[in-house]
Amino acid sequence: MTQSYPSSRSASIGLGLLAIVALATQSPAARAADGEKLCSPRSQGDLEVEFVNNASQPVSFHWMDFDCAEGGGPTLAPGASEKGLTHPGHIFRARGEDGMLLNTFVASGDTRSFVVESRPAAAAGTRSDDSEFYTESTCSPKTEGRFTVEFINLLNEPITMQWVGFDCKIHVLRQIPAKGRTEETTFPGHVFRFVDSTGRQLRALDVDSETFTYHISDD
Repeated sequence: MTQSYPSSRSASIGLGLLAIVALATQSPAARAADGEKLCSPRSQGDLEVEFVNNASQPVSFHWMDFDCAEGGGPTLAPGASEKGLTHPGHIFRARGEDGMLLNTFVASGDTRSFVVESRPAAAAGTRSDDSEFYTESTCSPKTEGRFTVEFINLLNEPITMQWVGFDCKIHVLRQIPAKGRTEETTFPGHVFRFVDSTGRQLRALDVDSETFTYHISDD
């Protein structure tokens, strides 16, 4: 049996695909805390997704409902996986057995696997055999001097833009379409990460107030 998220009792509220407009217009500072407001959009079209726990602890997945509250989702033992149905743009949080936020996922045609890993992170800016990862000590600093930067996707595929918060956790912001661009209001030293549809890191950078455009490629 394939579980549906949202559940049937939540579906009466409505279904949906829409870009995460609220996220697109907020500064990273507004999204820093674990209690940040993330709402799934009301969209149409089913997506089959897979929840995968590769961590060494039980992991619970929580659908962020239309009112930004954490709803239902599977709880998986280490090494377990489960398939489910959701809708484009819907957001899920993954939490460890102590309730700690481990990751945030946004369902899309390119992102259908929500995988929580337990492998140790390599140092920021270094590449392991299969990807780049941030260490837990790499965080966006709390700085002043707000400014706007532009990120340009040079690839022929959509990429996902992430912000590394003050707590060193990765926060999903939005997708940048193939050959597309996006603007973000941010602060000096804030750390951004860009991944492809498989979760492979393409680029990680900390912005400065003298550079207003960044190009993201596969180089």
